[in-house]
Amino acid sequence: MNLKEVFINNLKFYRKQKGLTQNELTLALDKSYNYINSIEQGKMMPSFEAIEQICNVLEIKAVQLFDENASPDNIKTFDKENYINKLSEKLFEKLKTLIKTEIRNTIK
Repeated sequence: MNLKEVFINNLKFYRKQKGLTQNELTLALDKSYNYINSIEQGKMMPSFEAIEQICNVLEIKAVQLFDENASPDNIKTFDKENYINKLSEKLFEKLKTLIKTEIRNTIK
């Protein structure tokens, strides 16, 4: 999934979570008719200033619109096996460190 798709999925997710229709969000941003629809359909992308406005209305941080793990649609499509492997490696490293520390403390 590319960054544009992540952005679009997250925008839809947070807009719906806030209980806003596309038209209501467009009106809250004081933009022209179908502005949000055009973004959500991938026909256009908002400027940085517009992203800030969107975030203010949705009461979220801009980074949330670009987080591939933010919305359920994104989570369904990302590489789960890769995620599991990376998380397992991190947990194993932490566990290894804890075990070493405990052994050191025990044999002192």
